[in-house]
Amino acid sequence: MRGYGLTVFNGTRPERFEVEVVGTLRNFRPRQDLVLIRTTHPILQRANTVGGMSGSPIYVDDKLVGAYAYGWEFGNEPIAGVTPISNMIAELARPRRTPAGMIPGYSVPVPIAGPSEGPAPGRRQTSLDTVASQLRLARAPVQTPFGSLAPMSVPLNVAGMGNGAVRFLAEALEPMGITPMQAAGTGTQQAPANAPTHYEPGGSVSVQLISGDISGAGTGTVTWVRGPEVLGFGHPMMDLGEVALPTALSRVSWILSSSRRSFKIAEPIRPLGALVQDRPSTIIVDERASAPTIPMRVRLTGNDGAPHNDWNVQVAFHRALFARLCGSVVATVLETAASDNADAAYTITSRVHTRDRGVLEFTDVGATLMGPGSISPLSMSFFEAVDRLADNAFQPVRIDRVDVDVNLRWRRDLYYVRNVSLSRAEADPGQTVQLHVSLGQYAAAPITRTIPIEVPRDLAGREMEIEVMPGGEAVPDLPEPENIDDLVRNLTTSYPDDALVVIVRMPGQGALVRGRALYNLPGSAFDALRPGTSTDGAEPLSNVRRTVVPLGRIVVGRDRIRLRVRELRQ
Repeated sequence: MRGYGLTVFNGTRPERFEVEVVGTLRNFRPRQDLVLIRTTHPILQRANTVGGMSGSPIYVDDKLVGAYAYGWEFGNEPIAGVTPISNMIAELARPRRTPAGMIPGYSVPVPIAGPSEGPAPGRRQTSLDTVASQLRLARAPVQTPFGSLAPMSVPLNVAGMGNGAVRFLAEALEPMGITPMQAAGTGTQQAPANAPTHYEPGGSVSVQLISGDISGAGTGTVTWVRGPEVLGFGHPMMDLGEVALPTALSRVSWILSSSRRSFKIAEPIRPLGALVQDRPSTIIVDERASAPTIPMRVRLTGNDGAPHNDWNVQVAFHRALFARLCGSVVATVLETAASDNADAAYTITSRVHTRDRGVLEFTDVGATLMGPGSISPLSMSFFEAVDRLADNAFQPVRIDRVDVDVNLRWRRDLYYVRNVSLSRAEADPGQTVQLHVSLGQYAAAPITRTIPIEVPRDLAGREMEIEVMPGGEAVPDLPEPENIDDLVRNLTTSYPDDALVVIVRMPGQGALVRGRALYNLPGSAFDALRPGTSTDGAEPLSNVRRTVVPLGRIVVGRDRIRLRVRELRQ
């Protein structure tokens, strides 16, 4: 059997390529067959199978068979797999669960992680990490000596993005079958006069994740159009189910041949509709729909003479993707606008404007010896804030915009803890001793900060342990949030990065109870607060006293010392 397909090889208009049916793989996926075809076209003879052609309609006897969708990595023949159109059309009958005006996924609860939990110290596992780990298992093809038949990777054409930011984004999106690659365009340019105004079979469709000074759009092909409803890809984009992501008509610049997987280089040219379903056999775009995007602005000061110190983008809102997309924008600005490999200190002030909670402000102070491009977005407090707000377990939080101001100081502007000492070797309970902290600094003499420490009476006859650490490494005692107000409080409560925190460890036990931290409780009190017949009660807490000492500079290093406390005098 012979037929033809339609796809865009260059520009915006679909072109014909010839098709020969090789055979059918029955039950290739659960309740889905796969039609194998050989394609013939001068470009496909050298490119074989092409990422971005996913969704190209395949016709036999002028009847639509399905969508060009699968290929073998490293295959040296133009053999592709076609998803039957019947499986794709069946998805149109799926009702949308999300009420009108709501954003998909908002009602889905997620685990509430503590501030210090996560795959690395001080970093919680984000919602995108969770989704990606699940999809990595679900989507990963079975590797064999004969290769693997897998969905065509969706090329995420990114423009205006630095290499480090592309890697940062690729790390998160690769398990979803998305491959970021450098391209061109902003997603906001004027469409050519002869460009189509509606989607058509064989035309290109892009899902826009970022647009503006930086852009990122996943490109595929339209399979079938029924009024305002559009089927495409023949496989999922990210397998996210019901979604709301902005889409656009796109223009193809080139098809780049590769022995592993060739791909289309494309750019969005005219926003139109939204991706509303991301299903195993197809994506569904609705030309009538709109998807939420959130404006983001990143401004640099202290970077005089750079061509661009003010960046503006629109970021697609999805509860699992939003924080990572915002992070890639910040990483691009730091890497591109301030790429010097030099000593630098920085203050990053991030403001998350919310509809119901006002403006939430976060400040990160730090220093780097490798230039601002080495600053990881994962280390910024706003990253966790936008991730947890977008994907919280309590109620929707509408984010209206995100502003990030980065102030750079081109010097090694930090202190490091050299040593600590006490004014005496032992002390009486209730007495005040002087803690001397020696702070080293670059190209200058060390300075000493003296901090008065009261000796607790509860430590009579014991040793008092005093620990000094940077404010950024000290974790406040915060109970697990029980509502959105608790979550906002936790996100906005921290010790300053440019301060020292002095910790005195106390005997006894404390407890976190109903949003409060209680210290120095007797055992009987804790037992009463946490009865054995219920888990809804107090959580144990280390009994400590903390003193915050502002320094005005980032501090690194920590140290500890012990003081012998005399017995109480009779």
